[in-house]
Amino acid sequence: MRILIVVLTALVLLPLPGLANPAPFDPARLDYAVNFNGKRVDWETFAFFVMPGQDYEIRVHVNESTAVHIDPGEGQLMDSTAHSKQWRAPARHGLQVVRIEPEGHAAMHLNVFVMVPVSEVQEGFLNGYRIGQYPSKPLRGNPIYLPPTGFIEVTPELVELPVSPHFTLGQFLCKQQPDHWPKYLVLREALVAKLEIILEAVNERGVRTDSFHVMSGYRTPWYNQAIGNGRYSRHVWGGAADIFIDTNGNGRMDDLTGNGKSDLRDARLLLNIIEDIYKTRRHQRLHGGLGLYGPRPHRGPFVHVDARGQEARWSVP
Repeated sequence: MRILIVVLTALVLLPLPGLANPAPFDPARLDYAVNFNGKRVDWETFAFFVMPGQDYEIRVHVNESTAVHIDPGEGQLMDSTAHSKQWRAPARHGLQVVRIEPEGHAAMHLNVFVMVPVSEVQEGFLNGYRIGQYPSKPLRGNPIYLPPTGFIEVTPELVELPVSPHFTLGQFLCKQQPDHWPKYLVLREALVAKLEIILEAVNERGVRTDSFHVMSGYRTPWYNQAIGNGRYSRHVWGGAADIFIDTNGNGRMDDLTGNGKSDLRDARLLLNIIEDIYKTRRHQRLHGGLGLYGPRPHRGPFVHVDARGQEARWSVP
């Protein structure tokens, strides 16, 4: 009898067919939207990157009769209208959590990072972290290639902080100086929004994943040059990410096609989903670069995405 009880207990602990499937993907969208400095989001959490002491408009898109409460953190909230306020960033750099809660709706949390001004970079270093030099002239006069106005300071405590529902600050850090803290980062809100939109579409297509593995996010100009990349890479401006799907944690693209290996076809499947997103007018503002990269001995295949605002395509088999 004791043996039978042990066997039955073991069977109960084993995963049963049909019960091992992960929970459905949650896009974490709210039933209203907020514009912060002209950028519209409807996710329950999102990050913005601002300069000290500057004013930014917060506009909440709800019914006119709905009361809205805004907790400004250490920032200053100035009255404008019931659903539109001016938020003044604190003079010191660091994280500010702005909480927005319309009556009868779930709250939105904005993780607003007050950046360190670029003027604090001295001889290519910021508090011992090597930045290098940005090009003195933007590529073909395009203002998206002007030097950044500031840098996000990242301490060990902030690495896991969400910049959106499914991505964290640490996923975009440059791979240089692993033991040096604080680190510094440039990140564009448009890139984060684009990754969330792609992630939601991937899950809608039946590829279940809670995030992407960001193989390469921000690169300082110094690091980008050290690995032999072009000086105008969008990674240097925090507007690009090299991504793949890795649900088993082995550091390589999952076998999405079911052929028993990780190869270019898996990356192409991901790329094709992104291309389909680009065909919809809804996401035209997030268009940008899209590159396909095949596997190498030291890594698997991946897809490059960026939010440069204009189309660019390439493939490296």
